[in-house]
Amino acid sequence: MENKELGRIRKNSYNLRGFKRAFVFILVAAVLVATGSVLAWQQVTSRLSQDARESIASAGRELAENFNYLLEAEFQILSSISVSLETPAVLNYKDRLVSYLERQNNRNLFDSTGYQAPDGTAWFSNGEQIKWFLSPQEVKTVYEQKRYMSAPRTDPFDNDDILVFAVPLKEGKETGVVFATHSVSFYRQTLTANLWQGNGIGIIMDKSGDIVLSAPKSSFGNIFDMAEDFVFDRGFSSAKIQEDISAGGDGLSGYSFNGEHRFASYYPLKFNQWYAFAVLPTAFVAQKALGLMVMAWLICFSVIAVLVVFIVFILRMQHQNGRALYQMGFVDALTQADNLNAFHFKYAAAVESFKQKGVPFALVVVNINRFKAVNDIYGFEEGDKILKQVAHALQEGLQEGELFCRSSADEFLLLLACPGRTDLALRLDNVAQRAGRFCQADGKCMPLSLACGVYVVDEDVPFYIMVDRAKLALSSARQRAGAVYAFYDEEFRRRIVAEKNIESHMEDALQNEEFKIYLQPKCNFETGQVESAEALVRWEQPGKGLIAPDHFIPVFEKNGFILKLDWFMFKRTLSLLKQWQEAGLEVVPVGINFSRLHLDEPNFVEELSRLADEYGVEHRLLEAELTESVVFGNTVVMKRFVDDLHAKGFSVAMDDFGSGYSSLNVLKNLDFDCIKLDKEFLMCEESNSRMRVIISGLVSMIKGLNSRIVAEGVETPEQAQFLQSIGCDLAQGYLFHKPLLPQDFAKLLRPVKKNKRK
Repeated sequence: MENKELGRIRKNSYNLRGFKRAFVFILVAAVLVATGSVLAWQQVTSRLSQDARESIASAGRELAENFNYLLEAEFQILSSISVSLETPAVLNYKDRLVSYLERQNNRNLFDSTGYQAPDGTAWFSNGEQIKWFLSPQEVKTVYEQKRYMSAPRTDPFDNDDILVFAVPLKEGKETGVVFATHSVSFYRQTLTANLWQGNGIGIIMDKSGDIVLSAPKSSFGNIFDMAEDFVFDRGFSSAKIQEDISAGGDGLSGYSFNGEHRFASYYPLKFNQWYAFAVLPTAFVAQKALGLMVMAWLICFSVIAVLVVFIVFILRMQHQNGRALYQMGFVDALTQADNLNAFHFKYAAAVESFKQKGVPFALVVVNINRFKAVNDIYGFEEGDKILKQVAHALQEGLQEGELFCRSSADEFLLLLACPGRTDLALRLDNVAQRAGRFCQADGKCMPLSLACGVYVVDEDVPFYIMVDRAKLALSSARQRAGAVYAFYDEEFRRRIVAEKNIESHMEDALQNEEFKIYLQPKCNFETGQVESAEALVRWEQPGKGLIAPDHFIPVFEKNGFILKLDWFMFKRTLSLLKQWQEAGLEVVPVGINFSRLHLDEPNFVEELSRLADEYGVEHRLLEAELTESVVFGNTVVMKRFVDDLHAKGFSVAMDDFGSGYSSLNVLKNLDFDCIKLDKEFLMCEESNSRMRVIISGLVSMIKGLNSRIVAEGVETPEQAQFLQSIGCDLAQGYLFHKPLLPQDFAKLLRPVKKNKRK
């Protein structure tokens, strides 16, 4: 582009020298002055006309390219929102969905962002809800074409003219669409940036000539209808323009309208079969040469000077506009590094380069651990400084052909060479150490650590799937204390998919009462009589049968759903105890397992007491079972917790004693009513005399603390005989009973003895 424009300037300089020679000739031969002036005018007019043609052609092409870049960037952003939105945990809850849409909208330049469900309900980032914001036909177009942009329509909230962009939520599946809106005035500003300070006209139209938007705003509706009043230059016509547009081509035309001559260029856009139509009045280019006939040589010089200035101006405007569009679409505003759009744009070429060199490569997602604490403690301004410092640390370690961007908030994306996992791991350790040195905030040095998720690219899958896999690995790294990185593998993906499947069904399962209560008796060693029980949960999923707690309890502990499940189990236990009482059965105490997460509930014990009273169940019949790992996590908090339970009349048991955290020294400060020996103790006691000595000693010491002892996992008569002999109070295991359904357990309960009348 620059070489072409410089060529034009050299041509104008050549014309200037010709004009000087003509001026000397006129001075010598006055007779030829008039003839020379006319010839000079014709030459300048021809040159100006040609420049106008080239300028409008260049402007039209640039207008189309700028719009294509801008619209492509809009769809890329919308597609990334669509990919990240594919989770029922967000879609099924309006509050979460609106909050998520609001966060995404704040990160981008859209006026609003939204999601329209298959039933036509559309939620907006402003919290509003509309039925069929996108018509059924438009939704069908989105599913078929994978992306859709509307003609201007009225914004339902402020009556502004808007354009609507939409992409399907999941490609190939009709599960709703993600959309965004942008004011028509935003795109009109983009048109204005290419109109020579308001002297030209920029129009976006469809193939039928209907005007979609224009700058300045036009009162006409159709270009081809307007062309009925044009007087076209020779070789041009309205039919020629329509023919070019129908064939998907571009072109340039000259015409006169209302006494003014103009040039118009038209170029196709990549979207909706729209066209960019740029119009430039010839008078704008030629206005500096109107006095040529009066002072021919002075005007020639002026015209050449104006042309040079005009060319420089156009080049500068092109540069500024291109740079502004690039900054808006491809540069992170905070760090001035590439953003996700730029990374994605460069990704294909970088991958091809790696493949040609035969170098393995990996996609790495980097996150700053506990960065929210930095903002909370030091403020966002200091947090932004640290983000810049970390971005610099990550960038300075890049090798040739590698890529880097800040993808969002405190998350960064890298494409790195990976000759081997060991080499890459060492490199990531070095990067983390280097970034850790950039820890200045408010004049103080704070610890800073990074977590990296690595996906070694070993198959040809879409870019965003690779990013998702790297993020799965990142979540694994963040869960492991002290871990800098984690590599994605297929087993990890299967585990995550299984967890996501559990999470996607857990709310419905609770609502549909798929979680079932089972009761395992705790029996007297000698008589086998049931003296108490433990409430156990099983998940009876339709089509899959019973799911063991080991498969879903850890997931629920991680995502907090265990709190809801514990309360559900507690209420079901209360309901059973009440039923047995009303049926005249001799009710035995029942133990209920509670998660450590309840320690953070300030009114937990009060709520237990309130519910028990509501069901009319005596507190002595309820025993809170706490696992050993919970008990020894925080003995100060646990002592207050146990004391509060005792104050309300509840019993407290330590479950799984001896599974790995036990300390008899700690037990002296915690008053447990019952200690349940972990079943692992019995795995080898029959053939291990040393283990028998240990178990005997433990039982003796625990009995000294006035706690009852329940032995778990009792499966053989020999085990039962040994445990009874050393003083264990109750047995729980398959030797006596397996976990029973409530109706089967009720058969083991004795009727309440009635006092006989005297």
